[in-house]
Amino acid sequence: MPKDGWEFWRLERVADGTAEWLAATRPNARATIDRHKVWTLIPNRSLFIANWYVTEDHHRESDYMWAHENVDIYDARELALDVPDVDADGLQRIADPQAELTLDQVDRYSAEKLLGKRVAEALSARRLDRRRR
Repeated sequence: MPKDGWEFWRLERVADGTAEWLAATRPNARATIDRHKVWTLIPNRSLFIANWYVTEDHHRESDYMWAHENVDIYDARELALDVPDVDADGLQRIADPQAELTLDQVDRYSAEKLLGKRVAEALSARRLDRRRR
């Protein structure tokens, strides 16, 4: 059962099984495009951003880049702290869609809204800890 209309996905690279993304979908969204989109967590920004190339992979019929495993909210909260940060090039790639979505469809939601205050605070603490190193 989706939490507040959101379903969560663990995306692991098919090539080596490494967890790369925590993703979210809205299967019961009012707008068709929102039922189609996949948002991915950008841990170092505490945001879920509509990700055009993950969306494309999610709806592909074969040759997946990631294995998409549906997880519940509890697993999603744990996974949020383990997925890697997204560098500037990766963020630029998401924000400059080339397929699946138009620029105005690349929207975002706070990690707090989807995962709760505790996870958002833990992501912030992780970000501060990495800056100190």
